[in-house]
Parts: sequence; C-alpha cells; structure tokens
Amino acid sequence: MDSDMDYERPNVETIKCVVVGDNAVGKTRLICARACNTTLTQYQLLATHVPTVWAIDQYRVCQEVLERSRDVVDEVSISLRLWDTFGDHHKDR
Repeated sequence: MDSDMDYERPNVETIKCVVVGDNAVGKTRLICARACNTTLTQYQLLATHVPTVWAIDQYRVCQEVLERSRDVVDEVSISLRLWDTFGDHHKDR
C-alpha cells in the first residue's frame, strides 16, 4: 500500500477536521488519542501543560497514523485528517 497521502486515491474522501480552542484545553491530547490510539493516565492529564502542535506531517511519516485515519462511514471510504491549532492567539502562525 502506498504510504503517501490519500489525496491521490480517488475512492477515498479526505475529511479535514480543524480542532480549535483556548490554550491548554487538551486539543493536542485529543488528536493524539484518536490518531495514535493512546490513552492517558490521570497523572498525564493533570501534568503541567507544555505547548505543542500536532503536525499534519504525522500522516506522511507514520504509517500507523495514516492507517488509523482511514475508516468507512455510510459505506464511503474516508481519511480523517485532524489538524491542530495554537491556542495562544498572540503567536505568529
């Protein structure tokens, strides 16, 4: 299977979902939980916030993340692309 983006696959609908919200609310953790099939411990959930951004490049470099993005909804093959945003609106984008 080609590990490149699904944009080139005509039978797959690519859905872009941009996750927005205030700083330190858990946007990246939510995305990582879905994209990487991870669960967090209570300690991790309560840990000090470290600013991060989930990069779309993860879909290009990690076959597991790309595979987990694929699903079937109402008999249509999709690829769900989760995009992270900065919560701090004072940063340059």
